[in-house]
Amino acid sequence: MLEKAKIVVEATREEIPVMYNPTELSLNRTVQVDGEGSNIQFQRSSADDLVVSLFFDSYDAKTDIRQQTDRIAALTMPTTGTGVRKEPPVVVFTWAGPLFTGIVTRLQQKFTMFLPSGIPVRAELTVTFKPVLTTQEDLASRGYFNCRQLWTVTENDRLYLIAKTTLGDAGQWRLIADENDIYDPLNFPRATDVGRTLVIVDTHDTGGGNA
Repeated sequence: MLEKAKIVVEATREEIPVMYNPTELSLNRTVQVDGEGSNIQFQRSSADDLVVSLFFDSYDAKTDIRQQTDRIAALTMPTTGTGVRKEPPVVVFTWAGPLFTGIVTRLQQKFTMFLPSGIPVRAELTVTFKPVLTTQEDLASRGYFNCRQLWTVTENDRLYLIAKTTLGDAGQWRLIADENDIYDPLNFPRATDVGRTLVIVDTHDTGGGNA
């Protein structure tokens, strides 16, 4: 039995089937570096974007193909999130199981056939999905697991103690605060900080860590 690809909206579980399965999928990744020549250094690697080409045809039915493609176009519109925030809908591209979770960041629609009335009946869509990452996946894409120390925050932690343990110098706590955007170090950790992963800055004076 032919398995049809589909796009599933996570929040509503709405399923948007594709008319024809794609013949190819593309994964695009970029790497950010700093410096030149022998001083070049890795900054981060972006997570893969998924690019899918889809084909739609309603010539035999003589119906407007936009009835099909508009459902995908709607995924580029923001929805109401928490508070007054506008958030893009998170979707799962599924084909023989979940394949990619992300948001639609680019949509190209090309209409290639029309009825005498001007109604489009054939379309080619190129859809780009950007992944939605967990905190750990985002850290991995930045290379932190390969070249940085990490520290998982507990309720009894203090920045100066973390600095003493990881860098060997309690006075380096401000470096850790700056690296991790901790704007109120005197009240660290708050309840929302517990379980958070801190990145320990690169220095020549390192000690052990609990990461």
